[in-house]
Amino acid sequence: MNYFLRRILQLIGTLFVVSLITFAAFYIIPGDPARVILGPEATEAQVEALREELGLNRSMLQTFSDWLTGTLRGDLGESLIFRQPVTDLVAQKIPVTLTIAAMSIFMTIIAAFPLGIAAARKPGKFADQLISVIGHFFLAFPPIVLALVITLLLGLTFKLFIAGEYVSYTDSISGFIASLFFPSIAVAIPKIAVFQKFIRTSIIAERSKDYVRTAKSHGLSNMMVMIRHILPNSLVPIITVLSIVASEILGGVLVVEMVFNIPGISRLLIFGIENRDYPLTAGIVLYLAVMTVIVYFVADILHSLVDPRIRLK
Repeated sequence: MNYFLRRILQLIGTLFVVSLITFAAFYIIPGDPARVILGPEATEAQVEALREELGLNRSMLQTFSDWLTGTLRGDLGESLIFRQPVTDLVAQKIPVTLTIAAMSIFMTIIAAFPLGIAAARKPGKFADQLISVIGHFFLAFPPIVLALVITLLLGLTFKLFIAGEYVSYTDSISGFIASLFFPSIAVAIPKIAVFQKFIRTSIIAERSKDYVRTAKSHGLSNMMVMIRHILPNSLVPIITVLSIVASEILGGVLVVEMVFNIPGISRLLIFGIENRDYPLTAGIVLYLAVMTVIVYFVADILHSLVDPRIRLK
């Protein structure tokens, strides 16, 4: 119980700091949301009246305090530009972003584990070197570059998909998944290269330990030793790296959405930043921070399940 309480307090502290920094940035960066809303033709009196209506004349601490109080009640405020609840705006976009992230994580796991195991079986041999060369090649390409290459090569040249086409999940689930397949690939490929390399390293490190030789001396096959002993004991560092990879995937999704013209949370976030819509931007950043912290929290829980030496005290 103390462990969970400590982790929850860390979660709250992290989210508080992230939110405060987000608000502070909007007060430091020049620009006026009221001027953006009214346009360049508005008079100073009109701009000042709107600033008063929107509460923009208050200090940062007053605004942040009110926003934080509302957040604790589940109310992230109202967008200055859209004049709609931030929660509703985010709820319309976040499922798309989370789906791409989930598909990318799934692709990373199912591809990296077989590749890492295959490379670790005979270090330095042909399979290991081939996987290493291919991995280093794709590791050099960030998701945004892969997204552009996939769009130009597979979309516009070979016509394997319609570039820029998006199907809403409300229209067709299968079409929705299909329209997010290539964006997910663009995000996953560099992470597969990273993750398989770490899996390989972890397995090789475990194979050199005494308990592996003992298990083999008892007549267990290499496959059984791998399944029963090496993989379970390699999972703790692998889970740690996977949590880092998962959080990086979330960041990659935000970039790839723009290239593939996917109406996810990234477009809404950029709109909020460009138009100085701090309730909208702070709400989106809070959502992203919550998801990132939850990933690490789940990793801690999984650590305790796969390693009996880790106790939840």
